[in-house]
Amino acid sequence: MDKNKFLLSVLVAVLGLMMVISPDVFIALVVIILGVGSVVNGIFVLATTRNLILDPQYKVIMTIRGVMAIIVGSLAVLLPLAIAAVVWKFMAYTLAIFLIISAGLELYGVNKLYRNGIMIRQSVIEVVISLILAVVLFIIPAEIAGGVIVRVCGVLLLAAGIISGIMQWRNRPLVITPEAVCSQGDAVQEEEESEEETSEPEETSSSE
Repeated sequence: MDKNKFLLSVLVAVLGLMMVISPDVFIALVVIILGVGSVVNGIFVLATTRNLILDPQYKVIMTIRGVMAIIVGSLAVLLPLAIAAVVWKFMAYTLAIFLIISAGLELYGVNKLYRNGIMIRQSVIEVVISLILAVVLFIIPAEIAGGVIVRVCGVLLLAAGIISGIMQWRNRPLVITPEAVCSQGDAVQEEEESEEETSEPEETSSSE
């Protein structure tokens, strides 16, 4: 058994369980980590990247970038739930718009396929499904959609962690201690001696 892989499986399972039980906490934790990274990146830009060249415009742009990174990162750390909700809402709307555009492109492809005598049933079904999903993403609040997505991912991670952990546990090497070997050897020796003792009277009776 690879201990590192087993521990990784346990961590993945715990992470998946947390995503299933409390998706809001998981989202907040991810946003906080990203916020800390943004603050660190902003400080690095102001301290190092801004001074790579002497161009004044470059310095101004890098200064704005660094300050914005620090401000946004600080807000992400201080207001994780609010920022997470905004992110999920933005992603839901972005995906909905993409699905509508994809459906429009698919309709253009359906027209081309139909003119060339190719079956278009599957393509039409894809267009309908894309439009339905787009409408759902526009109607359902992003917080609900985000929670569902996180929970689904959590279930997958939990299952993967449990399966991987079981496989690693089954492949563990069997450790045999010297004491166990000695006790097993003594038991075998005692069994052999008892067999010899029982066989001696039989030999004596047969000789008589």
